[in-house]
Amino acid sequence: MSIPNDTGRRPRRPSAPAFALILAMATGGALAQGAAGPLLGLAGNHQVDDHSTDPAYARYYRQTVDWGGCPPSLFTDGSTIQCALVTVPVDWSDPSRGDITIGISRPLDPPPHARLLLVNTGGPDNSSASMAEMLEQLQPQVQVDHLVVGVDLRGVSDGLGTQVSCDYAPRSGAENFMDGDSRNPTVESVQAQQDWWNRSIDACLRQHATFLRNINTPNHARDLNLVRAVLGFPHADLLGVSSGTSLMAYASRMFPDRFERVALDSNMDWVHLDWQRQALRRMAMDQLNLQQAFIPFIARHDDRFHMGTTPAQVMTTFQRIYEATSQHRMGSVTPDQALGALDGTGMWVFWDLLVSPSLSAMSTALDGNPADIANAEQMAAMTYADLRTQSSFNPMADVLQCNDSGSTDPRSIAQKIKDVRRYWAIGASTLVDKCQHWPWRPALDRKLESRTKVHALMVQNEFDPSTPYSGALKDRRENSPAARMVLVDNAATHAAMFDDNACTANAEFAYLNFGAMPARDVICQAKPMHSFTMQDTVTYEYGHPATGPGLPPVPDIHQVSWVLVP
Repeated sequence: MSIPNDTGRRPRRPSAPAFALILAMATGGALAQGAAGPLLGLAGNHQVDDHSTDPAYARYYRQTVDWGGCPPSLFTDGSTIQCALVTVPVDWSDPSRGDITIGISRPLDPPPHARLLLVNTGGPDNSSASMAEMLEQLQPQVQVDHLVVGVDLRGVSDGLGTQVSCDYAPRSGAENFMDGDSRNPTVESVQAQQDWWNRSIDACLRQHATFLRNINTPNHARDLNLVRAVLGFPHADLLGVSSGTSLMAYASRMFPDRFERVALDSNMDWVHLDWQRQALRRMAMDQLNLQQAFIPFIARHDDRFHMGTTPAQVMTTFQRIYEATSQHRMGSVTPDQALGALDGTGMWVFWDLLVSPSLSAMSTALDGNPADIANAEQMAAMTYADLRTQSSFNPMADVLQCNDSGSTDPRSIAQKIKDVRRYWAIGASTLVDKCQHWPWRPALDRKLESRTKVHALMVQNEFDPSTPYSGALKDRRENSPAARMVLVDNAATHAAMFDDNACTANAEFAYLNFGAMPARDVICQAKPMHSFTMQDTVTYEYGHPATGPGLPPVPDIHQVSWVLVP
């Protein structure tokens, strides 16, 4: 990484160029692969300079792309795509501060195409370059007339581009790691964990200040625009999934003349992007989904989970697992690792790989057999990292969220503890304010959000546990009439891109491939819940019935009632 070790905290630059996204208006001479015709360097009424005519940025716009092989990832083996690195300025407001790289991918043998589709599949700390391969395999129609290019965010852990690692601060022993059970906190342990995190991230920010302060959605969108330019396309279409919806929505606000068809799958609340408030909404919806959708699914597939044939039996078995791990009767498996097995329940692609093997192994290990306990230990280590054993971390995801929107969680420690006990599935992930005492101001331009509309097709599962329908419906209403929604009624998983639903695909790809935006919102019916090896035979009703022509009300999170006894 060719950036200086900037340990100082320099004053903010003027807010307009620092917080705004650059518009993709590259000149023909600045494109590596020859987009035809001269283009302006300013974005219409937004007047945001993308630096494409500035000699100081010419080497970025004129760089060539050297395609090569791709490494395997969690989702794909990289055999059907090519990967490359694109060089971007670490600080778009000052190219003299050094360069970093981001990873991109394209199909190994792309079909004929006239358009470019840039893809970010969220995470945010996942490689969209590799996830694009999975998208192409599950939804091959995405390649109709499109060159599909996955674009990594800066600093992602499993990407090819620049990334950093930071050491955790020494632990005092008072932190909320007691027996690996963060679902049973005290005020003192939460405060100790908060102090430990503050020490860890403060040292990290000082060590890698230049790189980390420039990980934010505005800069990611600038990088996205640069990828479009160096690939030789005057325009691009966008597909964002999960947290990728926030990037693509924000980019389209700044680049309306360059980013044309925008599809947003599994929507964050991108009308007013706030990462911490989003996490609070997810906490409640994830718990409701677990109670009403996934635990009943486990009961219907006892041959794979071995936890019981009714929801009550499944919950009783999980309570026994939680107690056994709390009492150290399952080897090194911790309560957090047991609960971590439920953290992947939103995406069915994980159910066969991690969720059912982990829960089945822990259920079997209740017999006390040493061989079964050893198997449970192995699966738990694959599923959830025990923070007490970790010495370092990639700060990318936390830094992105703090740089974008800062510390906005209004809750007291007492309220956090109350919420963790009510929303025990993932509530502990909100105990620590990762952005407390953040040294830099939020990078998002709130005036931009308030004065612009996002012209997009939204695709949303009604009972999505990770990006709740409540936030998506709010976006749809506040962004009206610029957007339309395709709602998958009774769909209880995350990311519609992974499902083979003809109704959803027909609407989404009619728009992406042919520009046909639905005249009104579309309601599709979900297929039965499934994984690669497990298949329900009927679709169950979740949330409110979609009985009329309009979008139904959001699920009632106050129905959460199941408790987990410490």
